[in-house]
Amino acid sequence: MSQDTKIIKRTQFTPQESDIKNIIPTQGKSKEEMRIFLFEFFGMALFAYGIICSQGSDEFLALFFFASVCLAAPFSGAHVNPAVTLAMLLSRRINFGQAVLYWLAQFTGALCGACCCYLILNEVDSPQVKSQEYSWILSDVSGEAFGAFTFILFILIQTDSETTLTPGGQPMTTYVLVALALYFSRGFTFHSGGCLNPGMAVSLQLFQSFQTGDRQRMEFLWVFVGGPLGGGFGASVFFELFYKKQIRRL
Repeated sequence: MSQDTKIIKRTQFTPQESDIKNIIPTQGKSKEEMRIFLFEFFGMALFAYGIICSQGSDEFLALFFFASVCLAAPFSGAHVNPAVTLAMLLSRRINFGQAVLYWLAQFTGALCGACCCYLILNEVDSPQVKSQEYSWILSDVSGEAFGAFTFILFILIQTDSETTLTPGGQPMTTYVLVALALYFSRGFTFHSGGCLNPGMAVSLQLFQSFQTGDRQRMEFLWVFVGGPLGGGFGASVFFELFYKKQIRRL
């Protein structure tokens, strides 16, 4: 087996910081970082295009997410979501510098996906709060937070060697299971539209706001940023402080 093949196998879906340090020589670090940036960028762009094309279809969106993960996972770990990257950072699987690299790739990739969708379909849509009533906004924030918590907790469980549900399984099994986790997690978000992705929300709303000249669309952008980030934070804390400890006691 070649050295390149070994590297790909060890970085499937969620490369841990210790693995990255061991397999990437110092002189080749910038090259590997560029690879991570590019594939996270392309994965996010493909997913953004799929979100717009899906027009709210959970099945279609999950399929595009699955395709994005298959594209990016061997090279970047396929976070394809700033909230997932935050959870990986808090779980000490990546360091802060790597997290910034992921976030830059995710935001720019989503913008690129929005541009492609506009050029091809002449249409871009972004998540938006449909009512300014307090109860509706609270429902949107709660749905985004609980949906992201469920989705990201499953990712943390499935990509940790101690807790994975498919020990010794093929990476493709993980990709399918994570896509299904996104599909079911969107069940919490019938009010908000099920974004669960701060990078997607910011990029798509920025693009549509400037394209239409409607700056008011961004008034409640915090709902689609704070909800998923809060869910990611909660998932990482719950996983590290409770779930993992309980698994070790079994």
